[in-house]
Amino acid sequence: MKVIATTCAVGLLSAAVALAVQAAAAAPGARDDRAATHVTRGSNGQALTVPSQAAPSTVVANFLRGKGVGAGALSALRVRSDAPGIKGVRQLRMQQEVGGLVVHGAYVKAAVGRNGALLSVIENLAPVPATGLQAAKIDETGALRVALSARRIAGAAPARVLKAGAATKFAKARGFHEGPIVTRVAVPMADGGMQVGFVVETWREAGNDLVETLVSGDGRVLDTSHRTARDDYRVFTVDPDKTPQAIVSGPVGWLFNGSNLSDNIAGNNVHAYLDTDNNGLPDAGGTRVANRRFLATFDPNVQPSDGSNPDVAVQNLFYLNNVIHDRLYAAGFDEAAGNFQENNFGLGGNAKGSDSVNAEAQDGGSTDNANFATPNDGRNPRMQMYLWSSPEPDHQVLAGGNTFAARRAEFSPPFTPSGLQGTVVAALDGGGASNADGCEAITTNVSGRIALVDRGTCTFVVKAANAQAAGAVAMIVANNQAGDPIVMGGTDPQIPAVMVTQAAGATLRASSPIAATIRVIDPPLIRRDGDVDSDIVWHEYGHGLTWRMIDRMDGPLGGAIGEGMGDTLAIIVNDDDSVAEYATGLPNGLRTERYANYSRTYGDIQGTEVHFDGEVYGAIGWQVWKNFQAAGFTADQTLAVLVDGMNYTPAEPTFEDMRDGILAPLTDVGRQCLVWRAFAKYGVGVGAHGSARGTKVVIRESFAVPAACGAP
Repeated sequence: MKVIATTCAVGLLSAAVALAVQAAAAAPGARDDRAATHVTRGSNGQALTVPSQAAPSTVVANFLRGKGVGAGALSALRVRSDAPGIKGVRQLRMQQEVGGLVVHGAYVKAAVGRNGALLSVIENLAPVPATGLQAAKIDETGALRVALSARRIAGAAPARVLKAGAATKFAKARGFHEGPIVTRVAVPMADGGMQVGFVVETWREAGNDLVETLVSGDGRVLDTSHRTARDDYRVFTVDPDKTPQAIVSGPVGWLFNGSNLSDNIAGNNVHAYLDTDNNGLPDAGGTRVANRRFLATFDPNVQPSDGSNPDVAVQNLFYLNNVIHDRLYAAGFDEAAGNFQENNFGLGGNAKGSDSVNAEAQDGGSTDNANFATPNDGRNPRMQMYLWSSPEPDHQVLAGGNTFAARRAEFSPPFTPSGLQGTVVAALDGGGASNADGCEAITTNVSGRIALVDRGTCTFVVKAANAQAAGAVAMIVANNQAGDPIVMGGTDPQIPAVMVTQAAGATLRASSPIAATIRVIDPPLIRRDGDVDSDIVWHEYGHGLTWRMIDRMDGPLGGAIGEGMGDTLAIIVNDDDSVAEYATGLPNGLRTERYANYSRTYGDIQGTEVHFDGEVYGAIGWQVWKNFQAAGFTADQTLAVLVDGMNYTPAEPTFEDMRDGILAPLTDVGRQCLVWRAFAKYGVGVGAHGSARGTKVVIRESFAVPAACGAP
């Protein structure tokens, strides 16, 4: 059946919606979920309550009642998941429901021992007002329009196609991976009231961008949660440079029965397939594999897209995802924790299946990048793996008889072998008479020309947007440090752009204005494939792990932890203190430093870039691993400690929340001190505290450890 989209433009709200928005100007905002979270754990591994034969949910409710949680809030509690975890500890997850609607942001995570004693509880409950829920003034279609307008997504609002309970699904529109989903929820407000609102999920193809927007019942955007973790790397790692390609055997259960294709392999944990056209579906082609043997051989002398290399990419991505699934499952990321499986086989209480990873190999949506979008339990996450540029600069700038090596920006349209011709002009901006970084509006006349700006101060996207706004036809960024140019990250601008070396930039600036040609090297240098890089795949899967077990991992601190935790998984399993160093040809790999003896600490976090700030958490993760390794623990035993700690960690965590979560289930001082020393080494010791409001981060660091652990 063909679904016809409505004709109302996204940017034009209906009269009723517009009036609701105007009337809501002075209305209260949503409560601060982070501030409402209370974490209670016994000291030194002691239980919070005496043993009990009561149901775990009753134990939790009685404890919370004793802590002053009101009867209204407790009566609204519902069990979402209750299943035994490590050592028989029951990991209980509960949510509030008012008026048949889930209370947004309200939850309880509790650990109950096998003897019925409460070990830990994380409570984020909202008081239920006696006046009940305030009705919404808009409907699902209105909420969708508000969310799309706020995100500046143009087009027509699609028609509803399905309603199941509180959730309404809309038709899939052009540019979307799935149709938007709007779910009615109860929204606790800052003034203590509660109103019917909407969680609007949009999942766009561009950048695999999965976003949840909280819209109030009167048509205001209250909160935005970005559920896609994007990782920007300069270059890539090629696995044949690290280990030989070898034949390995997968256990029963990885592969679905029947024939698979060489470039489209499905199993219970992952569906890996080629997606070079970036439509979110398997590409046509491939050969039938009926004997369950995927034995394509890698050829490093041809492009990743040539010969049997696409088949290698898919079988390698399928294998890595399954290995990661199985090792994290053993560590505690199981059905009850919300792991990724099509069939949960009746395990994990109320946890949902139908959510194996959709892993897209050689995705055509971007280059030099990777990402992982994590929807809620019961829906398939999406991993996008991209091709990477050659380790050597694969573009050139020809000017004044010189040939300068260059790298194309991730956001730039491709250059041709004949190249883009124009006049290079050294650009200045409004930041001062000699300010040449392009971080403010460009004052030099670059209209119809190629703007030359320096690296530094702001993001490459800002520079490109300013050059584009000034009328430039292209942009050249000069590196601000010695060494090769890098691939500039970003997704929004469309201006052609490259980076050149610091020396090349100085020559071009001294000769400005000067005629130049920007071109790609022909024939092209051999590119690399992220699908055969275990560092990248482990890192991306780590985002799914933290989003499912901890929940919200966005924001300056949560986002940084997510990036650092992704690195932590990779550096533990590979026992290597750098990430993708083979890809860069540099000893530090993709990060600014190797993680052993890393120089920055908690107090150096600025809240401006999650990958850079996440390096501090990666350094902590490396030190945790080295401490445990020195004490005789294996990598898998260390992973189990880290994963179990996520059961005791609140959503939107700080670094000390992660530390305390890891410590919570550890009953022996020896392992506790291994954790304390690692965190304290990087400023997350006793008394450390971090907070974030928007992009503003305030950190109080401490290098102290508990007295029982001796000197730091």
